[in-house]
Amino acid sequence: MTIRRTLRALAAGTALTLSGFAAHAQDKTDVSFVLDWAWQAMHGPFLIALDKGYYEEEGLDVTIDRGFGSGDTISKVASGAYDVGFAEGTGLFKFNTDNPENRVIQVMVINDQSPTGVISMADTGIEKPEDLIGKKISATQNEATVLTWPVVAKLHDLDPAGVEFLYVEPNLRDALVIQGQADATFGFATTTVLNMVQAGVDRDDIAYSTFAQWGLKPYSSGILVKADYAEEHPDVVKGFVKATMRGLIEMLENPEEGLQLLKEREPLVDLDVETARWELAKELSILTPDVIEKGISEVDPERFATAAKQIAEAYGITLTPESESYFDASFLPPLDERQVPADVK
Repeated sequence: MTIRRTLRALAAGTALTLSGFAAHAQDKTDVSFVLDWAWQAMHGPFLIALDKGYYEEEGLDVTIDRGFGSGDTISKVASGAYDVGFAEGTGLFKFNTDNPENRVIQVMVINDQSPTGVISMADTGIEKPEDLIGKKISATQNEATVLTWPVVAKLHDLDPAGVEFLYVEPNLRDALVIQGQADATFGFATTTVLNMVQAGVDRDDIAYSTFAQWGLKPYSSGILVKADYAEEHPDVVKGFVKATMRGLIEMLENPEEGLQLLKEREPLVDLDVETARWELAKELSILTPDVIEKGISEVDPERFATAAKQIAEAYGITLTPESESYFDASFLPPLDERQVPADVK
């Protein structure tokens, strides 16, 4: 073969290779993904799926942005500003009741139960709902924990008016507990406990109980999409969920990997704090007895129906078929791909 023919063959091969890459890139579907809050340990599974190419294997080009609260995330997904969101699912009961034309559904549960509850200094002796009666609670008006307290109180035959709420801005809730001006606060244990530790409180001096431990049934945070988007792009949603599931299982097996990726994405995070946050999230929300026994995102219809009634009562809404059935399991991978690894149970 002459040099000219050799160069011509190499050029042709290069062109084919480049065209193959171009076609491969064109096959990718852009997916915009918004989180529930600023970058934290809970977001490690998404970074693992992104870094290891799991989304790419499903034909997806995923971009991830921080969030500004679950309510904001739900609104952004409903408006089409983002294709996919990660947020607290219980807000969908009310959102879908108020916005049936922009219905949002949950297609994967990551937090099997909510870490919301009561956080206090250990010496207050608050361990059960009855212990709250006569106590001062720092809280933010109209937040989810305040709205669900009457439901918890009713479950235990308590008068919800038996507690005194001290309504303050969110950034002041924890400080009132630390300073002794409030006996406890309502909030996410995975956030509040770590905030108090960062403020100088010894971890052993902090007590917490979740509303889930006190009988509140709702499933918690997970992957959300607009119902119309899921109907129009079922393979995209299935691929996103499958890749995320792989990332979650690997985070359970090797959290250091996800936490290191978190540090690379957001250099200002404190790895010690985020490690503690992940362990607390696992304890309270992710590795529940149900998940260990049945698998990840295996939603029980009876529990879901009970949760719907509890949330409807808390928010004072009348459930409709559209709002009551916001979870859709049809986008999940097979159950054998959703089992908790034996070495992390």
